Amino acid sequence: MIMKWMFLLSLVTVGSLAFLKPGEVEKPEPVAVIELFTSQGCSSCPAADRLLSKTISNLNTKDPKILALSFHVDYWNHLGWADPFSDKAYTRRQYEYAKVFHSKSVYTPQMVINGTREIVGSNEANLKNALQEAAKRTPVTTFEILNAKIEDGNLLKVKYALAGDYQGCKVNFALVSRHETTPIKRGENGGKTLTSDNVVRQFIRVDPKQSGEVLFNPTTLKRENMAVIAYVQKQTDYQIVGAARTEIH
Repeated sequence: MIMKWMFLLSLVTVGSLAFLKPGEVEKPEPVAVIELFTSQGCSSCPAADRLLSKTISNLNTKDPKILALSFHVDYWNHLGWADPFSDKAYTRRQYEYAKVFHSKSVYTPQMVINGTREIVGSNEANLKNALQEAAKRTPVTTFEILNAKIEDGNLLKVKYALAGDYQGCKVNFALVSRHETTPIKRGENGGKTLTSDNVVRQFIRVDPKQSGEVLFNPTTLKRENMAVIAYVQKQTDYQIVGAARTEIH
């Protein structure tokens, strides 16, 4: 049994792990998933994009495990600049959160932390407070395995294994480009060059199983600029109860 457990540990690609003594159980570390809803066509959004990038680059061991995603919505596209990373599916996701928060409208930039708290995406003080709250909560679901490998030409196969309580949940898988730089030619940000990190390029939601796999088709994305962020989310109140990230192999 111990040998089997150590073998599973050797497969995990979701972060650094210390070897456990016989009989010890690893305590899941707190996790914070930040979902930023943004647009290159919104003049208020670059500040939030910079805050997200700053948060990613300033992570340290005292923070909870922070996984950040940038969802580009499409409802700003009619103002002269069509955001190349926007998708109607990401707009629909933001409207799903609006229902959870009992709001009749959506806005950018908006950050949602762990599915249960929303703030203006450029408000650094509120983000810090939300992350401090997240640091007090222990996930009830963990990824024992999460790895991603390009197979069969250009298909990206993501394999996962879950442990803990994931009843009544969905598992979200986001293929992100780690860094993007875009010269903006028109619209509210016309003439600027914008940068974004962890931009969601493809998004898949599945019913949870103890183990399984999903497939992405990364097309033009470069391997070194890709990563996969996975998180388990309740279907009722949208609380995120576990998350992990892996690079591409």
